[in-house]
Amino acid sequence: MNRFALLTRGRPNQDFTCLDLELPAECALLVRVVSDWGGRVFLVGGLVRDWLLARSGLVPNRDSNWAGGGRDAKSDWDIAVDLRKTGKTLVQLMREICRQTGGRYVFYQRFLTGTITLPAGRIDISHTRAESYPGPAVLPKVQAAGIEEDLGRRDFTVNALAIEMNAQGQSRVVDLYGGQKDLQARLIRIIHPGSFIDDPTRIFRCIRFAVRLGFEIESGTAYLLRTAVKDGYPALLTPERVLYELRCICNETEVLKVLEAVVKESVLKGCWQWQPSQDFFTELKVLTQAGIRGELLFIYLLSRLPIAPNYPVTREEQRAQQALRDFPLLAGRLRRARRRSTFYRLLKPLPLPALKILTVLTEGLIKNRLELFLRELKDIKPELSSQDLIESGIKPGPQLGRILEQLLYARLDRRVKNRDSELRLVRRLRRKDV
Repeated sequence: MNRFALLTRGRPNQDFTCLDLELPAECALLVRVVSDWGGRVFLVGGLVRDWLLARSGLVPNRDSNWAGGGRDAKSDWDIAVDLRKTGKTLVQLMREICRQTGGRYVFYQRFLTGTITLPAGRIDISHTRAESYPGPAVLPKVQAAGIEEDLGRRDFTVNALAIEMNAQGQSRVVDLYGGQKDLQARLIRIIHPGSFIDDPTRIFRCIRFAVRLGFEIESGTAYLLRTAVKDGYPALLTPERVLYELRCICNETEVLKVLEAVVKESVLKGCWQWQPSQDFFTELKVLTQAGIRGELLFIYLLSRLPIAPNYPVTREEQRAQQALRDFPLLAGRLRRARRRSTFYRLLKPLPLPALKILTVLTEGLIKNRLELFLRELKDIKPELSSQDLIESGIKPGPQLGRILEQLLYARLDRRVKNRDSELRLVRRLRRKDV
């Protein structure tokens, strides 16, 4: 067999043993219910990988789901069940767990998956299943199958690990594709040679996991990744799927390294024909050093990427990224402004996420005025309310709005300092019929 052939299947541990897993009560309940029905239960996904890393002393970075082999009781749990021989369905299982715990569930028939939301956390649950891809980069069709097929459809060997659990509190590792060996060797390896073609989002995940865990990408996997990019498979992904991967990247601790690697491998160029300039990485470094992650970093990316108006982003994200793009036009006016009320009028329309990003990226006078707005000006209000003005005899209408606006500007510019000085200003404004 050549190095790109399907990996030879290994065998799970043959005997159940005690792996010292600490399951929350709700997960233990799920194991008991499925076992009583005659089904099988498996912990799957990244939590198994991270538990094995911690158990072996190969602990990944602080983003790991496990700390020293234990797991936060309020964390999410990823569980797969095989109910084929029980006569029961996944929906029936979720209903039973929620009946006994008071939780809530959501079921996704198309993918045979669901989520149980509990006071102590969340359980992501799925039926063990097989996948078939109608075409490259197309979402798969799924059908119920065994754990062997379920692990075989996963992205990388280190993520194709499971821990089977029984009602007696025993467990065993299921490793069919050499995942434990690759953990020891610190390698990211795909399971089959068509993996990046079936699902090009695995290109993003391959890089993300390698950076997060400090692993190398196995040579054959790296070759197939670059071949898939060269052959244009990332361009087949919908914007929604690419943006989801970018959201995940923005939550990584080593986000700068991940994005540098994604750009180096021309992945985003393959998606959108986009190649960043050097100032992109300069700004990205400033933001990440300031602790900017998650949603704010994603908005910054949106402001630099060739995002179309119909892309699947929220209205707030769309407004914020547009504000970042337009800010160079506003910066000159902000620099020339002298009154605090003018700073307010210029900056008030900008969404808060954009202001937070700009405060990190700007310097000097502009930065000072942005910080002043966020620290103080945005929260200033007159003591007199619209109801106070109405009770004083001002009728609702345009004049009332104009007086309230002038009161606010006077308060911002420190021309009024208390309720009495505000009342005197209102009387003057009424005489002038503002």
